[in-house]
Amino acid sequence: MEKQRNLIIGSVVALIAVIFVVLNTSPVAINFGFFKVRLPLIVVLVVMVIIGMIIAWFFGRDSQEHKAQNKVAFLNKAAARSIAEKVISLMEVKSFSDAE
Repeated sequence: MEKQRNLIIGSVVALIAVIFVVLNTSPVAINFGFFKVRLPLIVVLVVMVIIGMIIAWFFGRDSQEHKAQNKVAFLNKAAARSIAEKVISLMEVKSFSDAE
């Protein structure tokens, strides 16, 4: 369900970006400090959208890896807690049988 929601949101954002890019085609000057380039605004916007997508992909990938690591850590903690409870329970049984 979450993947479908993300797909729909991503599609709407992409559609808005495409409409925005197509409406802005006039040439603009970009100053890089040492030199100046004159390009159509559509090229600049498309390049910026692609750079944004790459950055979002990197951050999204890192977030997915982080979620997976948290899940493993949680499972490890749960397993350790379960083992500790079993050991305590066995120690209580042993001490009860020793007391008799």
